[in-house]
Amino acid sequence: YQRRVHGGFCGPCRMAAPLTTRIDGTEYSLDEFVHQHPGGREMLLLAVNRDATGMFHSYHRNMQHAQAKLKLLPVVSKPSIPPAPEIDRFDFNSKLYDKLRTRVNTYFRDAQVSSSRGSWMMLFKSLLLVALWAASYWFSLQYTILCPVVGVLSASLGLCIQHDANHGALSSVPFVNTIFGFFDDVIGGSGLMWRHQHCVGHHVFCNDIAKDNDTKSQFPLMRLNPELPARSYLRYQHLYAPLLYSVLGVSYPWSDLWAYFCGAYFDIALHPLALADHAIFLLGKAVHFGLFLIFPFLSFGCEFSMLWRWYLPTQLFGGLWLAAVFAVSHNNTACEHNCTVSDWAELQIRTSANWAPDSLLWNWASGGLNCQIEHHLFPGICHTHYPAISKIVRQVCLEEKIPYNAFGTFGSILSNHFEFLYKMGNEDHRQ
Repeated sequence: YQRRVHGGFCGPCRMAAPLTTRIDGTEYSLDEFVHQHPGGREMLLLAVNRDATGMFHSYHRNMQHAQAKLKLLPVVSKPSIPPAPEIDRFDFNSKLYDKLRTRVNTYFRDAQVSSSRGSWMMLFKSLLLVALWAASYWFSLQYTILCPVVGVLSASLGLCIQHDANHGALSSVPFVNTIFGFFDDVIGGSGLMWRHQHCVGHHVFCNDIAKDNDTKSQFPLMRLNPELPARSYLRYQHLYAPLLYSVLGVSYPWSDLWAYFCGAYFDIALHPLALADHAIFLLGKAVHFGLFLIFPFLSFGCEFSMLWRWYLPTQLFGGLWLAAVFAVSHNNTACEHNCTVSDWAELQIRTSANWAPDSLLWNWASGGLNCQIEHHLFPGICHTHYPAISKIVRQVCLEEKIPYNAFGTFGSILSNHFEFLYKMGNEDHRQ
């Protein structure tokens, strides 16, 4: 095998050994387990060559079973992964998290739900959404008035399908998650990059200035964290934010290409890549540019007017909807930033906020992002279960006297989001 720092050209689904991970202070070999992991190869690879303690504890609700499986893995005699004090400071087995796990496990047992992943209803919803997107795409090439619909439905593929799939939560069958996770690539992103950015970074270190790129990657155009320096022009960020949100769809494909060639998403190194990983990433870019640039260009008679008649309307409306839905849940005046609590579950609760958590309509339309607290506590659970679980989490927070951030409607949290942007932009105007 030929081995590189961030990727191995060995194939098609094999990588250069050794593959190791660090969990709870011990380094384990994953060479044999990588293709046996019940959650799928893609999810386990996120743990390779890094401390995966946070992912391990958040994705396994039955810790006794998970710990028993972990003990079967070979322990590395000469560890190569350095300690991670930013993870070691967390308590992943706190009284709070144990209580939450126990009650959520009881809910699934009493409801006689065989899997916390998606059921046939989730599969039906996913297929229906794909069909609606495909139909709108086809007809929009003839009736450009449908371009905003294509954009919103493209964003919905990201919110409602790929999000669960790339968390390994859409289905209990890993291959199904891989297929639906590819829709992130179709709409311009990359499942590979998203899993690193979202699962490795954001979910473990929510709203942390040092480790959560979501809270700092928009700077200096936007200030979403109080630890970022103030700039005089940022006092207007609440006014120009919608414009920046709109161009997300245009910039999305290119930022992932940059990360691919750098071998890292910002400061998060990519796991070793097999030939299949390279192929899927490059195929995804080819499919996206083919569907959103080349084919529409040919359909419009090779006229560059396609760019403002079809491409920009789809991307601007889609980007605005996508960003508006996912930006509000951590960027509002109720959520804490740079939280110093050692209880990891409490950190997730304090840095997240829900909106209309009992609404089945918003659960469907947002892919469960209206129950952001529950999603951060249990990212491996399909979003269709979150409305029921939110009642459990709310009750536990009441008992433990922990604030449960919830807004009654999407409109109220969106309004608060812009209030937050104004506050972050106007706190300090000194350079």
